[in-house]
Amino acid sequence: MLVWLARVSAVGAWAALSVAIFWAFGLGGGTRQPLTTIDTLGRIGIGLLWLRVAALWAAKAVRMWHRRKRRRVSLSKDLAPLRFRVPMTFDATPWVWVRVAAVLLLLPFAAALPCALNEMDGGEDARAIKNAGAVVATATVVGVTNAEAVEDSDGVLHHYDSDLELALPDGSRITAWGADTYEEPRTDDRVQVLWAPSAPQLGPVVRTWDLSRHVDTRTTIGGTRLFLLLFFGLFLVCSVVPISVAAEADQLHDLAWRPLAQTALPVLATLLFLWIRPLLTGVGVGGPESILPAVYGGFAVPLLLLYIGLAVRALID
Repeated sequence: MLVWLARVSAVGAWAALSVAIFWAFGLGGGTRQPLTTIDTLGRIGIGLLWLRVAALWAAKAVRMWHRRKRRRVSLSKDLAPLRFRVPMTFDATPWVWVRVAAVLLLLPFAAALPCALNEMDGGEDARAIKNAGAVVATATVVGVTNAEAVEDSDGVLHHYDSDLELALPDGSRITAWGADTYEEPRTDDRVQVLWAPSAPQLGPVVRTWDLSRHVDTRTTIGGTRLFLLLFFGLFLVCSVVPISVAAEADQLHDLAWRPLAQTALPVLATLLFLWIRPLLTGVGVGGPESILPAVYGGFAVPLLLLYIGLAVRALID
């Protein structure tokens, strides 16, 4: 019973997390938070991972109890030998590799997921405007104040930060506070703005990137997310896959049923899910800079290192 509970919960966790990851990975920039369904699928997947580990620990406790009980009875030829390792099933080797491949296929998408959510989100200002019904327009600069060049530590100019008074195509005027432009803004320049006609009090957003993506919900894997997907996929092929192939199927199968080794997965999955959950709920996250460590590898590193460690563990056992 416990063995089948572990198996069913593992399949359920993989299914729920797969749907959540692939769904979130393909979201367009105009998607609004909260992403309730994806958040729910993530919580279900994490819960099933913990259920699997609980079943593994319970199965281990039962085996230890049987061991102690066996020591207290006299050995006889009528007693069948106890099996303390989970038996290979489902045609053994082929199914082991199917399970390994299913997990490894998901890893690059999971590693690149924060980048996809960041491209969808756009920061606190864009989030509020999207939820109020965002549109993109080309406005004319009619006034510039507090223009300041923004440079990095090496003195390289990145953009200009300024407050702009803008005239919209319908003749109305609106002020963009903290507008970012590549060139120093001047009167009569034309800039792209993201704003909500139903909530002009939110103000417009002027940024150096293409703002039209925040009103476009088409599925896309272009740009940074595609690069990270290919990068992590190549990293996986060059690191985890060779080690896993070098280990024999029975070693991988045995490792999959060791509760202590498998506990690391739900622990890490829970921490990473809590890290990116604000991007699903829209609560507790500020501008894009607040999740840059996650977007550019901080999220992926522990995830990939965990599976490298598990593959090495299976190889050396």
